[in-house]
Amino acid sequence: MIHQAILLLFLLASASASAMGPKPSCPDITYQLGPCVSYLLQIEVAPPPACCDGVKYLSQYSSDKEDREAICSCIKGAASMMGLTDFPLISALPNTCGVSVKLPPISSDIDCSQV
Repeated sequence: MIHQAILLLFLLASASASAMGPKPSCPDITYQLGPCVSYLLQIEVAPPPACCDGVKYLSQYSSDKEDREAICSCIKGAASMMGLTDFPLISALPNTCGVSVKLPPISSDIDCSQV
């Protein structure tokens, strides 16, 4: 399962790893959060620094509603595809990294268009 999750994130991220645009796309988001997978799968007890760097990078987009919706939808979809069910752990990631992000708690039933 870990290998599938890493492979999925790698495939999603490879399209944009070299060209991060001014607005985050789902491949950009998964690329930035890729280092968080081991923590979210509870393999590591704390998020690695690269994970928190990705959260910090995405936080710069959290004040725009359209970007918040894109971030929410991408995280929700990627988590579901990887079988991640610990949504409270995902939602707590910004606080765990000490980053302020204007996103609601992401869950499997959140309506991301309402964020």
